Amino acid sequence: MKKAIFFLATLLVFVGCSSDDEIENPELNQTWVLNNVICFCFFGDDFDFNAHKITFNSAEKTVTIENSVDSPFIAPAGTYTYSDNGEVIEIEGKQYTYDIKENSLNLHFVDEPLIADDEITYYYLKN
Repeated sequence: MKKAIFFLATLLVFVGCSSDDEIENPELNQTWVLNNVICFCFFGDDFDFNAHKITFNSAEKTVTIENSVDSPFIAPAGTYTYSDNGEVIEIEGKQYTYDIKENSLNLHFVDEPLIADDEITYYYLKN
């Protein structure tokens, strides 16, 4: 009987500790202004990325995206829910690995390995 109780307790610990758990990341709670985009695309030498901003609210799990009409990045302008497991953010069905260092946020699109030209990285600075 003691073995059965120990087994059940151990099982509950492992089941309750999923790596997909949502986290609340207060570092994201900023308005971030797009500074640069690296991809297989062409923007021209004097393209102004500053019209694109994202604002995270990790308590409500929402992200507000501001875009220019000509160049929507990540998603069209609006407010969306997102998920965050500490390594990957998902917005509108698209996943991005991310890292935050001092005043910068880098979002790296989790690409489809069989598609050669869908790699894209967004570089943001705190507003």
